[in-house]
Amino acid sequence: MANHLRRAAAVLAAALASAALAGCMTVRSHAPAPTANTHGTMRPYQVGGRWYYPAEQPHYQATGYASWYGEAETCRHTADGEVMDPGAVTGAHKTLPLPSIVEVTNLDNGHRTEVRINDRGPFVEGRIIDLSAAAAKKLGFYGKGLAHVRVRYLRPADPRSGAGHC
Repeated sequence: MANHLRRAAAVLAAALASAALAGCMTVRSHAPAPTANTHGTMRPYQVGGRWYYPAEQPHYQATGYASWYGEAETCRHTADGEVMDPGAVTGAHKTLPLPSIVEVTNLDNGHRTEVRINDRGPFVEGRIIDLSAAAAKKLGFYGKGLAHVRVRYLRPADPRSGAGHC
C-alpha cells in the first residue's frame, strides 16, 4: 500500500510540475466523482486547471506532433507504476488506457513502430504523444525537437510485461 501511495505522489508531483505546460484536450469545468470500478490510471485527472478523461478508445487515431524525453527521466515511475527505461520503446498519452500499444508513424520520413503507452502527457500545446529516446531513434527524430506523427491505437498491453529496470 505504501508503494502505491508513493507512486500516486510521484504522479501528482509530475502533473503539478508540468501544470504550466498544459495541453489542449476536451475540458470540462469539473470532474465527476470516479466510480468504484474506475482504476487509478482511468480516473479523470487535472493538470494546469484542465481535466483529462482517460477512456477506452479502440478506434483512436490522431495526427499531430510528438516530442521525446531524454535520459533525465531514467528510473522515475510512470503513471501506471512502471520504471522509466529510456532503452524501451515507450510513450506518454493524455487519455489512452494504461498500458496500451499504439502504432506511431513519423509522417516526415515514413518510419513506423509500435510503442507501449505507460505514462501520462505531454502537457504541451499541440503535442499528442511524448516518446522515449528509444522510440524517437526508431522513428528517426532522436536529437530533433519534434516530429509530425500519426498515432493509432492497436490494443491493450500486458501489464506484466513492462516493469522496466534501472
